[in-house]
Amino acid sequence: MTATADFMNKDAMTAERSLMLDGGRMLVRTLQRIFGAGLFLAAFVIWLAPVSAQAEMMLLRLFLSAAAALAGIGMMLASGRPRSPEVRIDTIRRTVSLVRPDVAGRQAVLSHCGFRDLGAAEVEGHVVRLWDAEGQLLAVVTLTDRTVLESLTNGLRDAGKIA
Repeated sequence: MTATADFMNKDAMTAERSLMLDGGRMLVRTLQRIFGAGLFLAAFVIWLAPVSAQAEMMLLRLFLSAAAALAGIGMMLASGRPRSPEVRIDTIRRTVSLVRPDVAGRQAVLSHCGFRDLGAAEVEGHVVRLWDAEGQLLAVVTLTDRTVLESLTNGLRDAGKIA
């Protein structure tokens, strides 16, 4: 997690992973992995079927097995779990951002809103929960530095999100 204030450091804040409330993405990734493994296996099973040794049939089997193997490997590799988003809280500008870094080093902003645009906020000890305007859980942040917690709490209080 990253915070962009002068007195905050990266080690002072840790974020819990965002939890999915439904298993839709996990189900799709699992089915994609199973289908990919089936295609990869089918690439080898094609050669077990008895066929005459005609050149056209052998060439067709070769292309089918190569395409099935490549598609199966591609589907299995694409079914990996995406990286967890980082929560970035800027207490000076009073904004919250969810950012997911990709393998190329670029960062895709998933969500960005100001403290005033949040639906609700809840502070329990060192844990801060933030909800967006639609009422969906945006982030759960555990703050270990007391100064950072007070700065965030004061910003949320000024925005009218906590009492």
